[in-house]
Amino acid sequence: MPGAIPFVSRTSIWKTWKAVRKELKNSSIRDVVDFLDYDVNPDVWINRLVNSIKQGTYEPDLPRRFTLGKSKGFSRTMTLPAVPDLVLYRSLVDCIFLKAKRRQHKHVYFLRGQVAAVQQQAQQEPVVAADLSLPHYRAASQRSFLNWLKYDQYRKFMIFKRVHPFFVVTDVSNFFDSVLHSHVAEALHGLPIPTRTVGLLFFLLERLSIRQEYAGSHGISLPVDEFDCSRTLAHMVLFPHDDEMVKLVGEENYVRWMDDQNMGVSSKAAGLKVLSEVGRSLSRLHLSPNAQKSKVLSLSEARRHFHLDLNKLLDEADRIAKEVGAGSASKTQLRTKVSEIWKKAKVYEGDGEFAKVLKRLYRVAGLAGARQLRRRATRDVLTDPALADRICDYMRCTGTVDEYLSFATTIMNNAEQVYPDVNVAIVESLLRLEPSRLDAVRIRRLAVALLSRTISIPGAEDCAVIAPLLLLRFGDRRSLPLLKRMLEGVDRVVSPGVVRSCAIVYASFGADCFRSVRKSASTLLRNHLSQTVRFVEEIRRYSTVPDRYKARLYVANDSVAGTKYVDMRIVLMTRLLLASKSRKVTDWVADWKRKVLSEQISEFDKRLIKRLL
Repeated sequence: MPGAIPFVSRTSIWKTWKAVRKELKNSSIRDVVDFLDYDVNPDVWINRLVNSIKQGTYEPDLPRRFTLGKSKGFSRTMTLPAVPDLVLYRSLVDCIFLKAKRRQHKHVYFLRGQVAAVQQQAQQEPVVAADLSLPHYRAASQRSFLNWLKYDQYRKFMIFKRVHPFFVVTDVSNFFDSVLHSHVAEALHGLPIPTRTVGLLFFLLERLSIRQEYAGSHGISLPVDEFDCSRTLAHMVLFPHDDEMVKLVGEENYVRWMDDQNMGVSSKAAGLKVLSEVGRSLSRLHLSPNAQKSKVLSLSEARRHFHLDLNKLLDEADRIAKEVGAGSASKTQLRTKVSEIWKKAKVYEGDGEFAKVLKRLYRVAGLAGARQLRRRATRDVLTDPALADRICDYMRCTGTVDEYLSFATTIMNNAEQVYPDVNVAIVESLLRLEPSRLDAVRIRRLAVALLSRTISIPGAEDCAVIAPLLLLRFGDRRSLPLLKRMLEGVDRVVSPGVVRSCAIVYASFGADCFRSVRKSASTLLRNHLSQTVRFVEEIRRYSTVPDRYKARLYVANDSVAGTKYVDMRIVLMTRLLLASKSRKVTDWVADWKRKVLSEQISEFDKRLIKRLL
């Protein structure tokens, strides 16, 4: 019978939306304005969502699927629900987790932000001498061992309070794809959660989970999203497994990061017994441990697996980088440190979690302007596509624009580059370049080729969504005819995402351009542009700039270049405000412009702001 669903209210949806919108800018596939239209008049869609749930007519929209490269040609399929569905999903799992949190053991974590905080806290805890006793080492060798082990790094990465002779390292094979919906239901048993709330959650899960076209739901797998919705549910599914492991090794000797598990044991035999029990425990949940990644490590092997010594050096490099930013150290000092780290690190390439070390190293090398990693950058992107964002930032910060464009072209045209998200990362990175006129022409030609579909690369459709922003940054009004053509006859040839991007950028060029967008929207059989037209119309009616809109407009920090910059999406959002006829709105934009120009941004960005605003 229709009626209100407990835990689903206008207040809970609004609170969750405020949390989700902060994370949209970190999504692997970004919207042209980071879904600003849902912030222009949020009461409308929130009330519509809550009312449709009350009336029993709610139906999720078709989610967006995209892939993130892993390695060896494999990719992970990701799910991006429509914003209302995403906010509802996040709101439900957040409320449910609050009820289930009491079942969570001490050292199990699933939120990415928790990892760094817990590691930092562990490193700051005082060292108790008795906890460092290693009976199987002679006194002299123990001192020598601890000298290179660096106990603070041990505490930071392992969390354990005492040094264990051996460690069990394991994780779950194909975790999200293997979770049965029935086990999610079991994880909720006994919790004070109304049946209708649970029913709505599973209704949403069934619609969002991956399945073959026109096939029924198989009741298996969680949609992998980037907003910690499915991570929360998967985390709770492992609570019974945590209970078994804590009984086996003790709460202080068991640490879980999502599905990665580390356990301290007294001997290799004990470690093998633990792995056997891990397999039995996971089998009860119809899950399997990853045999290839499961290991029993001695102290010295653990030191190398987690590269504790290298991470210690990288921490020191991070400290020097902060001093460089504060003006109390020079880039020469940082480059010297980077050279020292790389000399030691390259010997252990491929061992343990070396990819994490390499990712940190690319960042500090970018801050230092050190060029020694440039020769291997292309190979690293092809080998580990997860490093693409970081390597693109490094290459951009350590070379000329011409060198970067050559690197980007080499990657995109490489036959071994089969990952759509890598090309998206490369095209996104072009929005941060500050080219000469000649190099700007090269970028504009790429943008035109993407929109005209004359270039065939993995992820070309997603790259085309970014192309209008490239034309806004590096082009002029001569690009308007192309953008306008993309709005005509779009039902047959262009994806809705590309149409939306072209329409919003085109509408930002003034009232005449917006009228053309509105005219195109009125002639479409299936109207992709109606929401965009309503979105701009709402902004045109503004008499003042709402605080929620102001919060979207900020000067960002480049973590690899160590500088401030203005995101092109922020520039576009600000340009849209100029569509308003209110004097208060235009005065606010002028004031915002003055404040940005007073920031320590590049001369290129200052000229860009003056030209576009």
